[in-house]
Amino acid sequence: MSVDADRLERARHVITGGAHEGESNALYAVYVAVIAALSYGVPASQQFFRFLDPRWLAEHLTGARGVVLAVLAVAGLLVLVFRVARVRGPVVPDLPYLDHVATSPLDRALVLRRWWRLGLAGCLVAGVLSGLVLGAGLAIAGVSGALVLVPAALGGALLGLLTAGAWLHGQVRSWPTGERGPTAFLRERRSLRALHLTGLRVQSARSVTIGGAVLAGDLRAARLDIGSPTTRARRVRLRSRGPVGVIVARDVLGLRRAPGALASGLVASGLAAYGLVHGSAPGVPSFVAFASLVVGYLGVGVLAEGMRLQGDNAGTPPILGIDARREAQAHLVAPAVLYAAVGLVVGAASVAALGASVRGLVWALLMTGLLSSAHLMAAFRGLPPISAFGPGRGVASTALWYGSPMIVTLIGGTGATAFVTAGAPGNGVLLLLAVTWGTTLFGLRSVRLLDEAHRG
Repeated sequence: MSVDADRLERARHVITGGAHEGESNALYAVYVAVIAALSYGVPASQQFFRFLDPRWLAEHLTGARGVVLAVLAVAGLLVLVFRVARVRGPVVPDLPYLDHVATSPLDRALVLRRWWRLGLAGCLVAGVLSGLVLGAGLAIAGVSGALVLVPAALGGALLGLLTAGAWLHGQVRSWPTGERGPTAFLRERRSLRALHLTGLRVQSARSVTIGGAVLAGDLRAARLDIGSPTTRARRVRLRSRGPVGVIVARDVLGLRRAPGALASGLVASGLAAYGLVHGSAPGVPSFVAFASLVVGYLGVGVLAEGMRLQGDNAGTPPILGIDARREAQAHLVAPAVLYAAVGLVVGAASVAALGASVRGLVWALLMTGLLSSAHLMAAFRGLPPISAFGPGRGVASTALWYGSPMIVTLIGGTGATAFVTAGAPGNGVLLLLAVTWGTTLFGLRSVRLLDEAHRG
């Protein structure tokens, strides 16, 4: 092993010229993260806990309910990281390094160890800082004592370790051969030796193309790189149902061919409906509705893949002979119906078993229009504005351009829910209908403008 380490060190010296740029960049990233946590994270955390009612927190987020909620949140994070690893894992060296160093007879665990340890260190630092920020917010807001910093930091470190393990294990499982069982979880040598060079090359090349697509604002190119090939329901064919009916059937077939996306979208929609049912009760903090709308927006977005595909292919000849606006409206049917169906089931179960109000069930269903119309805006947002490529304001302009549909959803939905929890449901319904109507009109206008911009 010492001979392999010496050969690897000499190879790196030749590649980098003796510089240690990777380590310097990692230390600088940690420095920036610590400064950001102290400057922005701690003040935001303590203001958040001061905004929430301590009595409500004690009643709803302590005991068994709090433990269950924490376990579900951690499980959801680990599943998400595991799935992300199929696109990009923690071990992604550059293509020249893979072609000239990783293909050598050197031990692959030694060759790839540096990238894994950088990823592990990043997850641990992120977990510890997150725990300290939350613990400091609890202590400063007076919700708990200063001793909460110790378990918060330890819990954050444990979460970071599990996140790094799930990230690496997901990358190992993305290749069909090698040691892929649970015995490889958080086992450095076993996991790194199980990584296949072909899979590493694919992820390395994908990272370059996705990075270029993000810098250029080309969402279609990024989605094409991220999307996985279709392997299920390949023999199922569409039947003639009329122009609108066949579009709806095509969206349903697309979800059948991506069962993972369908399951994640339905689960997220169910969680959002559950939060909205209980978040519309009197006295519940607005943050519950805010978090539920975030989850609901992401869930409906997964179910609205057909609408995004229409936006990506804007300007192409209409195969079914209908205009773009009508086709976009047809693409709204599948995600809206699926969210409403899941919301009805979850809401009815909450009313029957947990004593939730029927008003909460109705409120969760009313959010269907806003969540669907927001993705009409998102799918046809077009190219980023010119200011996104200007100096100084490029990052802010790009973030605002990309996040505007979610921002509209969160502001409108949370504001309307605040009226409901304050005892003015009529005002809440009027605000929700107005925001939904405006979002729909803006989305249909975006469809028309994008279609006309691509006409020759």
